[in-house]
This record gives sequence, C-alpha cells and structure tokens, in this order.
Amino acid sequence: MKFFVDTANVDEIRELESYGLIDGVTTNPSLIKKSG
Repeated sequence: MKFFVDTANVDEIRELESYGLIDGVTTNPSLIKKSG
C-alpha cells in the first residue's frame, strides 16, 4: 500500500516526509491557492 498526501502545504509535506510516512504528493489548484 502506498500513501499519498493531498496538500500544497510545504511544511506538512516536509514533516510527513521526515517520518517516512508518505510515498508522494497530490494537489490541485484550489489547494495551492489556499496554501498561499
């Protein structure tokens, strides 16, 4: 099983990646807009 995080928040991505919990990232334009 692979785990993908659905966010554009770079801090969240870095934190989860540091734990080795994610295999990749997905996002969309609305999430990018919300993250600034």
